[in-house]
Amino acid sequence: MKRISYYLCYVAVLAMVFTSCSKEEDNLVSNDTDKATLSFGAILNDLAKSNNKQSSTDDLPECTDGATAAYVEIALYEGATAVVGTTEDPFRVDLVNGQVFTEEVPELELEPGTYSLEHFMVYDSAGNLLWVAPRGGVLAEFIENPLPLSIELGAGVKKYVDVSVLCYDDRDVVEYGYLFFDIDTNKAIEFCVFGNYCPPSGRHYPAEYSVSVWSGTNASGTALYTNVSNTTGYYDNGDFYADPLCFALPDTEGLDEYYFEITLRSSEEYGDVTERVIRRGVINDNIVRNFFDGEDNLDYYHFREGEGCGDDSTPIFEDPESDTEYYKTCAYPINGSKSVALTYLELDGDILKATVLAAGVTPDMTHPQHIHGLDSGANATCPPASADANNDGYISLVEGLPYYGGVKLALDNEDGTFPMANAAGFYTYQRTFDLNGADFNWENLAVVVHGMYVGEEYVATMPTACGEVANLH
Repeated sequence: MKRISYYLCYVAVLAMVFTSCSKEEDNLVSNDTDKATLSFGAILNDLAKSNNKQSSTDDLPECTDGATAAYVEIALYEGATAVVGTTEDPFRVDLVNGQVFTEEVPELELEPGTYSLEHFMVYDSAGNLLWVAPRGGVLAEFIENPLPLSIELGAGVKKYVDVSVLCYDDRDVVEYGYLFFDIDTNKAIEFCVFGNYCPPSGRHYPAEYSVSVWSGTNASGTALYTNVSNTTGYYDNGDFYADPLCFALPDTEGLDEYYFEITLRSSEEYGDVTERVIRRGVINDNIVRNFFDGEDNLDYYHFREGEGCGDDSTPIFEDPESDTEYYKTCAYPINGSKSVALTYLELDGDILKATVLAAGVTPDMTHPQHIHGLDSGANATCPPASADANNDGYISLVEGLPYYGGVKLALDNEDGTFPMANAAGFYTYQRTFDLNGADFNWENLAVVVHGMYVGEEYVATMPTACGEVANLH
């Protein structure tokens, strides 16, 4: 699997500032007096000498020697509407040959109004990326005006806009705030976090927090993001708000794992707190892709911290301060299905809270689901293809029993029914059980989800996903 390295402490140090101070100049009038003309010019500044923010950075990457900028790619929006290019498919504007400003193009003759520059990158003639205007991420702090950049255009005016950029270094790829992985022939998937904090007063507040992410299964992996804080503020009516944090995670060939730590921060709104890690754990690209990335999936992972605040929307991370034992199962497709199911088990004494997220299951149908285990106490496993004893192409419930064992706990509703998938083949299940002293060796159990079509018949007992239980610690 190809890995991308990101080093937070190594920061690009050259910036390019686009000329004329972002002002409208009355002596530069467009031929069409009903429209405005937008252009960009360029001056290269050495921030290593001029920006004291970088004085403590040791190994600073350098711009490519002898590189000559040839064109820029931009995405300009008016509100939520793309006007010139998009962030997924930016528009190319060539620089004037031998000069440091862009050519005039009809696409940048615009109606008066307020626009937002959402994407800005500079390339040489061979298509190599030279400079990037950060639009978030750690590197945004090294320039005065990171993207998105608001641009006011008046009628009949030619306007030049300053756009500060940093040299591109793929060691810092995600720190520019872009989904860069297409540049490295990889893709990115998005995972978002939102939270609430409840102090002893019992009131619910949008939480202020920071998130660090590493590739791999712990903090010794490659740092992808370090202490990225969410945006908070006050609306005009005085109400406090906090935005979710969204992360572009590398989705390379094979399985990618990401280790998260979420730290609660003090807030002007709810006061000082003991700033500490409140959630941590590992997720993988299958979890993100199937349950958090896409219009049919969950918007974000929602944590709730504090007594009386309620439970996390999906308990995919553990609370390091809790005495609760956390287990999870990643159940993957069997029998040629496309089903994936994630089971999260929180065990506090005899009280078990079970959460199941399932995707890719048969739409609009009921899906039985159980925790299975072998009577011998040996480790329950998912059956191999060779378990198909009658060679009919399917591993039936009975054929799988020697591998995962009988039912130890049915993950059903209180009325005895099982969850039904929606029209998109997705369902969420949650229930709290009193085990009444039942003692399981949880890490020797497995979760099996059932229900799929065999030919024209829906067979509710046919296994469609299976996974072994693992401890989250």
